Amino acid sequence: MTNVYLIPVGDNWIDHFERTVEQPLTIGDSDAPAELDDFQEVRIWATTESSKKESAYEAMRSGDLLMFYRQGEFFAAGRVGRTFRSSAAGDWIWDNSESSFIFTVTDYEPISISRDQLWDVLGYSSGYFVRGFSRVSDDALDTLRQQYPSVEVAYQELKDGSEDTGGGEEETGEDDVREHVEIQWSLIQLGLMHDYDVYVAKNDQSETYQNETLGEDCIENLPLTGFSAAARSIIEYVDVIWLDGEYIVKMFEVESTTSIYSGILRMTDFIVKVPNLAVDMYIVAAEDDEALVRKQIDRPTFQHILEPAKYSSLNYLSFERVRERFDLVQQAGPLKTVFE
Repeated sequence: MTNVYLIPVGDNWIDHFERTVEQPLTIGDSDAPAELDDFQEVRIWATTESSKKESAYEAMRSGDLLMFYRQGEFFAAGRVGRTFRSSAAGDWIWDNSESSFIFTVTDYEPISISRDQLWDVLGYSSGYFVRGFSRVSDDALDTLRQQYPSVEVAYQELKDGSEDTGGGEEETGEDDVREHVEIQWSLIQLGLMHDYDVYVAKNDQSETYQNETLGEDCIENLPLTGFSAAARSIIEYVDVIWLDGEYIVKMFEVESTTSIYSGILRMTDFIVKVPNLAVDMYIVAAEDDEALVRKQIDRPTFQHILEPAKYSSLNYLSFERVRERFDLVQQAGPLKTVFE
């Protein structure tokens, strides 16, 4: 389980931060402590000795998330590399021998996450303050996991915010809604024409296209025997699902009116809840959005979930391809393979 560390950087330490974290520290001095012998340059930080901090420091593991805080904002983040205790290193790096609980920082990046945003995710009250180096409590991480499948997904969503995750749309227009429903309807018909049971998202079953409701001829409820309540609550809102009896074969999220990121998040959330499921998943979007969809799928946050999922796949599918296959089936009948 990934730990999260909150690390305030005061005015009297910001210059040190810029010198040893924002920019890697060059280790070129023959007088450098032995603990730094393995490094030519390194991003490195520390906290001062105290019994309260010691338990948090002892829990640090490689890959744990570090979030640096200043003036109401988490302004930078990274991951724990190595940890070691050394008063000599603290004195050599920061002129402070008490800064002996030392850790290297990998995957450093500037961020901009407000305190209130993170507090909402962790369930902290608005009056809670970061009073020093601390590890986020297990109870707070449990609160986070009630909203997100993992620390990684929560962090990515907080970090990204609205940055390039919405496919470029500023607001949902009538044309977008019509296109979304058209593609959803085409996927429903393709599933039915290939003898699959088809499920339509719970909130879309009464939508209409060409005077037909989307839920017509589809199953009203998913036969999810053995699935957890959390898994059911996710999958009930997937746009279109093809089933062979009780087995889910394909899942489609149509992304013209909602965030591309949210569609991928729904799919990966489901994989986290049902890790051994064999299913083909698709993010269906316009050709103009292909690069953005692929960029989102390739994010480390999602690949961290998808790579271990040996039996599942998540791919991009264009609106144009859906229309092409629908027209072909209309003319030639069912296909051996609808989508690769």
